[in-house]
Amino acid sequence: MTKDSDHQPPAGEDPAGQSPADDDGARRDAAGKAAGPAAADVSESSRRAPASRARGGRLLASLALLLALGAAGGAGWLYYELVHRGTLRAVDERVAAVEQAVRAVDGQLDRLERLEQRQREELEAFRQRQQAALNATETALRESLARVARQAPPSTGEWQRAEVQYLLRIANHRLLMERDVSGALRLLEAADTILAQLDDFALHDVRASLADEIAALETVEGVDVQGLFLRLEALKRDLDRLPLRLPDYLAVAEETPAPAADDFWSVLEERLSGFFRVRRFEGAVRPLLAPEEAVYLELNLRLMLERAQLAAVRREQLIYEESLATAAEWVRTYLDQDERRVERMTDEIDELLRVDLERPLPDISGSLNALRDVLRNPA
Repeated sequence: MTKDSDHQPPAGEDPAGQSPADDDGARRDAAGKAAGPAAADVSESSRRAPASRARGGRLLASLALLLALGAAGGAGWLYYELVHRGTLRAVDERVAAVEQAVRAVDGQLDRLERLEQRQREELEAFRQRQQAALNATETALRESLARVARQAPPSTGEWQRAEVQYLLRIANHRLLMERDVSGALRLLEAADTILAQLDDFALHDVRASLADEIAALETVEGVDVQGLFLRLEALKRDLDRLPLRLPDYLAVAEETPAPAADDFWSVLEERLSGFFRVRRFEGAVRPLLAPEEAVYLELNLRLMLERAQLAAVRREQLIYEESLATAAEWVRTYLDQDERRVERMTDEIDELLRVDLERPLPDISGSLNALRDVLRNPA
């Protein structure tokens, strides 16, 4: 039995070793052969049917492939539209929203800047108004205090400081305008005496300047303008008593021997010779004035002396010298030099010509300026 089972054909196979398919083919061949020509036609039609079915399958497969490709393309386009384009559109929308928000913020910033500028201007205007009101208040307060101070009686020290200031101002005027050294010196000494009575250390610089100015004035040889004026006035008073110069043959009386009483011809000759004289003059001949011209000489001399007085008061050295030189020349030319009064006038004019009116004077304004500083800025 084992051997039989080992040689038994497998399932689906016949014992002859053929498969069922082979059996079907064989059967179809036998049937065809048996059927004859009719069976041959049937077999030809049966072969054509699978071929047409194969072509139809390929067409369907191609159509299905096209439909699948179209579906894939539509799915890709739909994915692009829904996913990619939607994402880009969302991004664009978000960018536009951000830009709009930025523009809104910029507009708010502009409004805030305008508001800040307007507030700054309002604050500046308010500050200016407050500053103006403060200045007006300070001015009114200072004026009120000044009125109160003016209404209050000055103290003794204030009176003395004002007196010192007045003395220093007058001293500067006397020295600069009148060149009166002695007067200015006395005024400075009086001011220093008052400052010594005050005994105020704040006036130390004023007293120091005063000491220097007093020492400077003491070294200056002053010109007594008042004395000059009075000396010239005395010369003017003597003008109407000065004699004119006489001719030389009348000024000198010659002594001649008296003729003998019995010499008639000698007496006659002597009498005739008195009418004719011949004299020899050496040098320039000085002109003589007629008696009626003496009045004009006196007026011109008086005018020159008054001009010299005015020049002395004004400290005009050139006019002073020219006036006195002209007066001295007229006195020597037209007046009698042998007279004592004429000689005294000539000597006085020569002495006045030696006076120097334009001597350099020191500056004494330092003490006055120092006192003004102290009064302007009291401690």
